Amino acid sequence: MRRMLLLLLLALSACAPRQTAQCDVSTRSNVAFTAPSAHDTVTTRAIGPSCAEAVALYAVREADGHLIWTWAGPLRQLYGDGATREASEAFLQQWARPTILTTNTAPTWARLAPGQTTLDRLTYEDIRARNLPMLCHLSGTAREVCAFWEPAAGVAGLYLERNVETTR
Repeated sequence: MRRMLLLLLLALSACAPRQTAQCDVSTRSNVAFTAPSAHDTVTTRAIGPSCAEAVALYAVREADGHLIWTWAGPLRQLYGDGATREASEAFLQQWARPTILTTNTAPTWARLAPGQTTLDRLTYEDIRARNLPMLCHLSGTAREVCAFWEPAAGVAGLYLERNVETTR
């Protein structure tokens, strides 16, 4: 009888829900991306069973809530291994403050490394010459991605990705 009770308790403990560390951290900041006086919002978020295994989300919305740019990837790719909840929150707060430039500050076509843009030469040079707003944020360790704002279409698009050391 005792063995039966012990086996029953072991079986029930195996079925009990296990507590797992959760990483669900979010931050927000205001930026002027779509226009110099715009009230756009950047939201950064990490979601996962732990911060070391979390997905990092980056979203930019216009003041009316219209989603205009997103990016996602492993938090580990951005921050590195061993991210704690507190460290992840501090990183997300920093990540939510992008660099706002204009496309004419981007490298000329001749100075681009292979794979830095998915655009063809004519499109890249047209966007650069039009001096459109450009938002840049981290996309990996020592890497950043830059999106341009196309006011005529009301959308943001991927412009280029580059090493952080080669910027500015």
